[in-house]
Amino acid sequence: MRRHVYRLPRRRAALFGAQGPVAHPEPAAAVRTALGRGEVLAELADGKRLILLPGAPDCPALRELGRLRELSFRRVGEGSGRRRDLDAYDAHYEHLILWDEAALAIAGAYRLGHGGSILAARGLAGLYSAALFRYAPAAEPVLRQGLELGRSFVAPAYWRSRALDRLWQGIGLYLQRHPELRHLVGPVSLSAALPREARERIVAAHEHYFGASGLAEALRPFRPAADTLAAVRALLDGRDAESGLAALRRDLAAQGVALPVLYRQYVDLCEPAGVRFLAFGEDPDFAGCVDGLVVLDLARLKPAKRARYLGGRVETDGI
Repeated sequence: MRRHVYRLPRRRAALFGAQGPVAHPEPAAAVRTALGRGEVLAELADGKRLILLPGAPDCPALRELGRLRELSFRRVGEGSGRRRDLDAYDAHYEHLILWDEAALAIAGAYRLGHGGSILAARGLAGLYSAALFRYAPAAEPVLRQGLELGRSFVAPAYWRSRALDRLWQGIGLYLQRHPELRHLVGPVSLSAALPREARERIVAAHEHYFGASGLAEALRPFRPAADTLAAVRALLDGRDAESGLAALRRDLAAQGVALPVLYRQYVDLCEPAGVRFLAFGEDPDFAGCVDGLVVLDLARLKPAKRARYLGGRVETDGI
């Protein structure tokens, strides 16, 4: 660490990666005006709104969204290291945004990519996940009937709210409009701030229960060590997915680590046969996190989840 500090005044390359400052907030009025280009999917009783915003260049709402992404991701040891987490895909994806009208603030968002539309217009290169994973030809039917999810975040001010559940209700409203979509697809990340052993255990457990080969491979594969694989197999031996993942959570808790919420949520959406993890890879452009490429089969949604998210009704109590 002392060597790192001594290098700073001489403008030499630092030994450790450094992140620059996050951008200043966009003017709230400009963000609100830009969101007016979007479609309100649902009005909540407390004044919050679920808005579907198409991508566009030089959009104040997207700039603020990128700023909040970066801020939120850095809080959990991820992030792009840039002032805003925005990329070339944002312009042709759609953005599901939870807007707090009272605070004139974005509470959270998801990036949505209609696989069939993107493949028709831009080919495989138009999909963000294709920058991290190499898809086999057999994956094309899944992608064409898939909704790619990514870049999800809840702004820190709303971490103790129901904002994530509201966003999932918005995804449900989107899916009701697009019955041709059968799959949810996308990378779900494990922060590099997690201990290496914890990441290996999470990957090994999800490959044990939900691993699927032949559809995709990571461009930069993440592979658990042999001793970790053996330990996880011993932990999970004789257990079904529900009890095995509960054992994994207890094992992680003993290390002071929690299983990331999206891993819990995605697995809990479907019956075990409806969850597949195609590959796990490292993303050096996103603080070295590990991405698991998940595919969820909407035909295998658990009944309670189907009723909640695809039932055609959004709860309107406060978040």
